[in-house]
Amino acid sequence: MLTLSIIDSLSLPGSEGRPNEDQMGWTAQCAFVIDGATGLGPDFVVGRHDSDAAWLATFAKVHFEEMIAPGRSMVDVVRSTNALARRIIAFAAKEREIPAWNLPIAGFQMIRIENSAIVTYGLGDCTLIVCDGNGETAIHSAMPDNAAHEREAARRVIEEAGGLDMLPRLIDDPALLARERALRGKFNSSASNVWTLGSTSEAADHLLTARLDGGMPLTGLLCTDGFAALSAGYGIYEPRDFVAAARRDGLKRLGARLRDIERHEDPDGRIYPRMKPSDDATAVLFEIRDASE
Repeated sequence: MLTLSIIDSLSLPGSEGRPNEDQMGWTAQCAFVIDGATGLGPDFVVGRHDSDAAWLATFAKVHFEEMIAPGRSMVDVVRSTNALARRIIAFAAKEREIPAWNLPIAGFQMIRIENSAIVTYGLGDCTLIVCDGNGETAIHSAMPDNAAHEREAARRVIEEAGGLDMLPRLIDDPALLARERALRGKFNSSASNVWTLGSTSEAADHLLTARLDGGMPLTGLLCTDGFAALSAGYGIYEPRDFVAAARRDGLKRLGARLRDIERHEDPDGRIYPRMKPSDDATAVLFEIRDASE
């Protein structure tokens, strides 16, 4: 019999002046992180939590914890989550036509025990790093190259602007805002390979799914991209060392290291290029053991 234990968890807002648009959760059979994408519109669609992204992340967390049960597939859970979210969004819109770029979206990554199997599921750019009992390390994400692409894009715009604090806000740069809206407007359609939680039921058909077959015990770290930056973005830790540091030092200490880099070591983003001073950062550290061994 496989058992899941939560060792530690942490969720930090990127800014004290904005809602935390991340979420995390777990049941006896699963653990997950959710990363809501900050909206690109002038106002809210749903209008709860002062952020459509925060609303969707919270909604998905509650729905996951209620709907995930033995025998129910994650395809079904994601499809029902998005279908219900779509109905809520349509009701809140009050017959307004909401452009695709303004619809709430979120990514997630999950570890789940399914009978004698361990499976990870994901949409978007959250990450699972898992170390097995044989010393092997694996990384799972639906968008595995996203951190590298964002880092290179950030490097270019920071050089052009003269520093991270000189980057224009989207709302102050109509051309940049238009580009971001055009890109996001293609999500959850055949025009893009990016599928998310949100209002598109078909996203369930595009879940990243991988079975984990390593030796017991498994120790893993589920991260939103803001926390995964310590490894994937800033290169402070190799993946296996990242999990080991989380277990040895605790997530609170790693979170403090993350914010120290962003606020004191590299506030201008020249050493560790990024698009914003700090992002919401969430992580869940877990262990899975075979109780029969």
